[in-house]
Amino acid sequence: MKLRIFVIDDEPCITDTLNWHLSDQGHEVICAPEPTSCSIYQGGQCDHEHPCGDILFVDKSMPKMSGLDFVEHMNKKGCKGLAQNKVVMSGALEQKDIQKALELGCTVVHKPITLDQIDAMIEEMKKAIPSDRKLANLEP
Repeated sequence: MKLRIFVIDDEPCITDTLNWHLSDQGHEVICAPEPTSCSIYQGGQCDHEHPCGDILFVDKSMPKMSGLDFVEHMNKKGCKGLAQNKVVMSGALEQKDIQKALELGCTVVHKPITLDQIDAMIEEMKKAIPSDRKLANLEP
């Protein structure tokens, strides 16, 4: 199954590596240094009938909004994406971050993370994605 995967991280080495790796596996990969194009990031409600993507990998520490705050905002503003398919990545996690992630229903992983670990996570997340799922049209 071809997936649409978002990678939001302000470190180009992370986005470039995941983009290359996941695209090579046939997935549609959308990378950004911060989630500015999401209407939820701008403070609005989700304006799509279907999820924008299947999986989200987001950095915990971004310049304007933390990854955990973004996922929390997504949940509050009607994001259609599966909470368990949202992954917050960080090199420095505190117990309160792990607790917040559990409350949000998302996954937290410690950096560095290997490509094999990413692949295993994706395989597990695929199980929650219906085979007849529809995704939002992201064309302008």
